[in-house]
Amino acid sequence: MTNRVIIIGAGLAGLMAALAARKEGASVLVVDRGPIGLGTNSALANGVMTGPSETYGPEDYVRDTLRAGDGLNSGSRVRLMAREAPPALRLLHSVGVPLRERGARRTVVSPDPRVIPGVTLMRKLAGYVRGLDGIHTLPGFCVTELLHREGRACGVRGFNRKGEPLEIGGPAVVLAAGGAGAVWRRHDNQKRIMGQGYALAARAGLPLLDMEFVQFYPLVLAEPGLPALIVYPPFAGEAKLIDVSGADLLAKHGLADVNDAIVKKRDRFSALLFEESQAGGVFLDLRAVPAAAWSVHPLAIFRRFRFPFRERPVAVAPAAHFMMGGVRAAETGETDLMGLFACGEILWGLHGANRLGGNALTECVVSGALAGRFAAELAQGAATVPSPVPGAKPAAGPEDAGTAADYRALRAALQEAAWRGAGIIRTEDSMREALSALGGIEERLGRLAPGSAAEKLAHCDLRAEAVTLKAVLEAGIGRKESRGSFLRGDYPAQDDSRWRRNSCLRFDAGGGGFTVDYLPADDA
Repeated sequence: MTNRVIIIGAGLAGLMAALAARKEGASVLVVDRGPIGLGTNSALANGVMTGPSETYGPEDYVRDTLRAGDGLNSGSRVRLMAREAPPALRLLHSVGVPLRERGARRTVVSPDPRVIPGVTLMRKLAGYVRGLDGIHTLPGFCVTELLHREGRACGVRGFNRKGEPLEIGGPAVVLAAGGAGAVWRRHDNQKRIMGQGYALAARAGLPLLDMEFVQFYPLVLAEPGLPALIVYPPFAGEAKLIDVSGADLLAKHGLADVNDAIVKKRDRFSALLFEESQAGGVFLDLRAVPAAAWSVHPLAIFRRFRFPFRERPVAVAPAAHFMMGGVRAAETGETDLMGLFACGEILWGLHGANRLGGNALTECVVSGALAGRFAAELAQGAATVPSPVPGAKPAAGPEDAGTAADYRALRAALQEAAWRGAGIIRTEDSMREALSALGGIEERLGRLAPGSAAEKLAHCDLRAEAVTLKAVLEAGIGRKESRGSFLRGDYPAQDDSRWRRNSCLRFDAGGGGFTVDYLPADDA
């Protein structure tokens, strides 16, 4: 179909792209490995979007975003977001998503306080998008390759939920595959968010920027038997963070307010809690919180779990949360490969070295709307679509059939390598040890020959996870400083004179590694 826009990913960014592309008249196909909408990180979000409003001007937004980014933001992308956020958020509201505006933030309001706001957001948006003529969805489809020829994108290759190979052609492709939080052993993402989009982009020849910058959320449930769910702000004043002896950690470290620390000092707060958790554990004590607070967001969510939150403290610890780095794109969302657009967490430029709280969903809404709109314009103006080059057959080699247990073991090993080597506080030794472990994992993975659809999916995911972790490690080894979310125990100081630079990685498909350059950051 000559005017088709193919969208990879059915989270907030992908569905905003679908909505915008359809409004421009294009035929849209949304593909996702899981269910449409609810199988994404967007459904786990607290539903907060930061952006300009009547009481919080564009200049305020630009200032705060740049301050959080510690000198590595793309100034042009920050200003684009300030300019385009209001109309994009109005578009989201117009399709029935309940938003409450207060100062710098719009917040999704769930009718039932026990429901995560992200679930309400994605139910509303996915329901609206699915009801539009001209938008088709293909859940359970795993993209293994971005097809391109003659310097432009021309479709995708992958397999369906039965494991059957499938190739889909189209003149415009939107990459909205999300982040990579589940690469780490402790994370708060959906369990299959493993960096698939970064790997697809790297293999297609696109550079990845600032991949060493990974945000760890400070307070995620760590109690055995409970899911690794974010403890969403705002926190009641009576809530306390305590160590294993019962000492108040905020008082111990001179922090006045946990809400402010989470929004504005998230990286250092995560490091502090990580060190405390290593020393015996960190606990959230909610016993003094008034009864009324348990019937409203966010504590109402805890009522779904069989844990005596009001009787004893619950274990919490930091976890991998968000990727600041990713793919470079123009204001339209088009990447360095003509016809390939990108939006959402996979985009580079807005966040710099650390993300301002509330900017993740704003980025999804704005970049999704822009990518969808301009992808539709390109698709409808395309006279012909180049035929893709036939896929290369994998090199022959020794193969084992592999079992589900093999894939589980490899994934656990990879996640452990990420947590130990590319965790909250890193050193050159830890990163190099992780790279060495990763090499062994890739070697073992290369010997496995997946048979069933489930094994094919696990194999594809692990290959992507390995590429993404390699990018994080390679970029991190070269950066000899600490900045934003990137903290090194062997280089604890920030060094603007030498390292106000963006890492830029290019994948060597033959060797399986990355070359890394560090480019001067723009003057935002």
